[in-house]
Amino acid sequence: MTHPPLQRSGLVGWLYASRCALPLVWAQRAVDDIVEKSIPRNAALDVTGALLFTGSRFVQFLEGPAQSIATIRQSILADRRHHDIVTFLSGSRAERVFSNWSLAYAGPSLFVADKVENLFHAGIKNTNEIIDLLEQFVIIAQADKP
Repeated sequence: MTHPPLQRSGLVGWLYASRCALPLVWAQRAVDDIVEKSIPRNAALDVTGALLFTGSRFVQFLEGPAQSIATIRQSILADRRHHDIVTFLSGSRAERVFSNWSLAYAGPSLFVADKVENLFHAGIKNTNEIIDLLEQFVIIAQADKP
């Protein structure tokens, strides 16, 4: 699917992080369920993006039409599986970063978990750091799949 640039489509993005509210033994099954349901929903809403789950924290970047992102955002904010939701970026986008994925998710990674925690402890100075981390992780994980 080809996605037009912002000037013609009103593209917006939302980057957030949250803490998982579920016990670790249930968390991965819940994340698998989130991914399974989100992929077709995002595709239907013309939303693309990527999700990281570190075992204790969610980090997600979504991009698409403003109304679609607002709908998904409302759903996420009401979801009891996580709390302490922090928005790092919300607004217009010049182009999509994850145009090939309605929701890119490759499973948990200790390497990524450490990187995410380091970003939070050092203080997020540049949201592009998080988006770049998501993009790198997705590309590497997709390349490793058969």
